[in-house]
Parts: sequence; C-alpha cells; structure tokens
Amino acid sequence: MLDQVLNSKALPLLEKMAAFSERRQDVLAGNIANIDTPSYKMRDLPVQEFQQALRDAVQLQENLSDPVSRQSLAMPVTLQQAKSVDAQLQELFPRSLFQAREATPQNLTFQDANNRSVESQMMQMTKNSMMQQFAVEVMMAQLNQLLTVVSERA
Repeated sequence: MLDQVLNSKALPLLEKMAAFSERRQDVLAGNIANIDTPSYKMRDLPVQEFQQALRDAVQLQENLSDPVSRQSLAMPVTLQQAKSVDAQLQELFPRSLFQAREATPQNLTFQDANNRSVESQMMQMTKNSMMQQFAVEVMMAQLNQLLTVVSERA
C-alpha cells in the first residue's frame, strides 16, 4: 500500500488531498467561530464521497498501468477511453466535493436551533490536520527525490 502512495502517479491525488483538507479546515474553523451564533448549523465537506473518489482514482491509475487490464488494441477506441487521465481525474473530483454542506447533527439541537459540538469540531480539525500534514510530507518527499535525481546526487 505504501508503495502505491510513494510513486509519482500519486502526486495529483496527494494534491487533491491537500486541497480538500485545506478547504475542510476552513469550514471547520468557521463552525467553531459561529459556535454561539443562534440558528447556525454546522457544516462540513462530504468526506465519504471524497474518500470514494480517491479510491476510484487509485483504481483508475492501477487499470491504466496494468497492461493486462487494458482492452485489446484491436477493440475500437471509445470516447471514454480517449479522455486523458487528467480529464478523468477531474471528473472524479467535481467542485461539489469542495463545497460545504450542512452537517448531519450528531448531538442534541439546542434551544437556539444550533447543533454545536466544540469537542466534535476540534476532533475533526485534528484528524483533518493530520491528513493534510501526511499529504504535504509525502509530496515533499517525492519532490526531494526528484530534486536529487535532477541534481545528480545519489
């Protein structure tokens, strides 16, 4: 599994992870900032949908790199197959994944119609921060490897 993350095909996915976690951190911080606002509803990004898009993107890249899974060259090429990998990845990560939605309340709704939970929001921010840190550190490691190759240091 770690080998899949550390190859160069992972850079676009790591970039998506970093961008998603950055946007989610903003949304979670907004939730904490509005914790006392009457009738404010907590918001979040669709984490499960993003994780599914990541799984689909990894599967797409595996299918493209595995010659056995490719269709025969004798088969006619369809429009779907003619799309570039970048275009297919773009379809897997639509803008709607990066737009905040009202979070489903996981606790009591208060008298002021707010569904706040400071503890839950702080826990989500911590987990999100760790995901972003992981993505950035792996990207930095890959770019440092590339820099080493380019500068001909071993």
